[in-house]
Amino acid sequence: MVIITENPILAIIDIGSNSLRLMVAKRLKEGGAVIVDERKETPRLALAKDTEGFLTLDGFSRLIQALQYFRDVAQAFNADPIIVRATAALRNLANQQQVLQEINRQTGLTVEVLSGDEEAAIGFLAVKNSIPLTKGWTIDVGGGSTEIVSYENGDIRHQRSFAFGAVSLSSLNLSLTDMMSWVQEQYAQVNWLQTRSPQSIALGGSARVMARSIQHESEYPLQQIHAFRVPTVVIDAWLAKIALMTPDQRKKVAHIPKDRLDIIVPGIAIILGLLKTTQSDTLTISGYGLRNGLLLQHMESNTPTFPSLALDSAWNVALRSEWPSGLTKALQEQVSQLGKAVKGLLGLSERSMELVQSAALLRYCGRNVNMYHWDRHTFYHILGSSLTGLNHQEWVSVALIASYRSSKRLQKFWSPFSSIVSREQLVLVRKLGVLLRLAEIFSAPSMNGVERLSVQHSNKQLIITVSGTGISCPIEELKDVAKDIKKSWQMKLVVPGLLN
Repeated sequence: MVIITENPILAIIDIGSNSLRLMVAKRLKEGGAVIVDERKETPRLALAKDTEGFLTLDGFSRLIQALQYFRDVAQAFNADPIIVRATAALRNLANQQQVLQEINRQTGLTVEVLSGDEEAAIGFLAVKNSIPLTKGWTIDVGGGSTEIVSYENGDIRHQRSFAFGAVSLSSLNLSLTDMMSWVQEQYAQVNWLQTRSPQSIALGGSARVMARSIQHESEYPLQQIHAFRVPTVVIDAWLAKIALMTPDQRKKVAHIPKDRLDIIVPGIAIILGLLKTTQSDTLTISGYGLRNGLLLQHMESNTPTFPSLALDSAWNVALRSEWPSGLTKALQEQVSQLGKAVKGLLGLSERSMELVQSAALLRYCGRNVNMYHWDRHTFYHILGSSLTGLNHQEWVSVALIASYRSSKRLQKFWSPFSSIVSREQLVLVRKLGVLLRLAEIFSAPSMNGVERLSVQHSNKQLIITVSGTGISCPIEELKDVAKDIKKSWQMKLVVPGLLN
């Protein structure tokens, strides 16, 4: 159900078996939303049930305390509505209705309990809107349940909610070997999980914690979890090492937070068991999950501005800067027009065109920080932004393209990230950076009065003819871009009447 309200702030509370999480989001007038606050409490509700399946008084007390805190935070932001959803934490309670009524009486919050299928579908919605999908599966490991979805071309083919999660599996006190065997036995009972998967995606806290630990160990330069890819063999080795550690070693050596010290092994065993069952070589981490899916469900409009995930995400990030959105859109349109004209000449793929257009939308996002060093601020702003629809190589590439001013500065920004973007890939990045500089020359506010622009190329010359009235142009900048085109594209730029 879509909730229509004039208030741009809404809050989402996710009651999980291990933790409760709060997300406060602001919906933007132009579309999309920005997360303005997130909180987490860990009442471990999966371990707060008695032998008959009733939530204990102590567990209920911790739940109410966390909900009252989240409610107060949401109200401080004037959030309306406050959406509260529960998963396996309350789904299988023997006294579920009594608990829900008492929550409403003590907090004023109305809780809706999601079925396993609903939980899986909402998590998948978040993944679908943040990672380009082909064919494969997603897995969301919670504290008390695990949701798996198989998909093809963005559509759900099968889904299953398993009645075990990181917290409940940890209570069985199994060795890692026995744990892996037990998990794979559960998967063996599902026919559609017995085929090789070309794409495998994990969401949830266990996957994110593992990814951060592996990134730290390998000194991975991009501090982003979303779209991070980890080979299955690396996960296998990491889990074997973590399983032998004491909780104190896990905290100090592997940088695992204290609320995950005792459940990280079963959490990753559940994921690794599926990777081995489906013969998957690599796992992609999703930084988006149930709360993001709920946010998408409750947006007044889910219609994207652009047909591409990458472009739409870049546009949403660009809207948060103070640069006029009309100028940003004009630059994207100009780079698209010029790109089509030189696409064959430079050997650009459709994906390369998406990347340079994404970079165009983000070109100005650092200028409100410091005008004189805007390229540096743009570069790091993009690396720290919540972009979607890109793998990490593309993410760094977009940052390099958007901040491009010269080959020398490109090398400086690229050097720390050479393990993600290769030197060969950097050649393409520079070509696209030069294309963006060229488009910027022929876009307002750099050039005004342009009514028509045509592009031709022959005999190593790129001829751009501009027509209009009262055309003004930054000649020195145009000459500098011409030098860049000569070096990167091996062509001479000619602009009749402006540059011969």
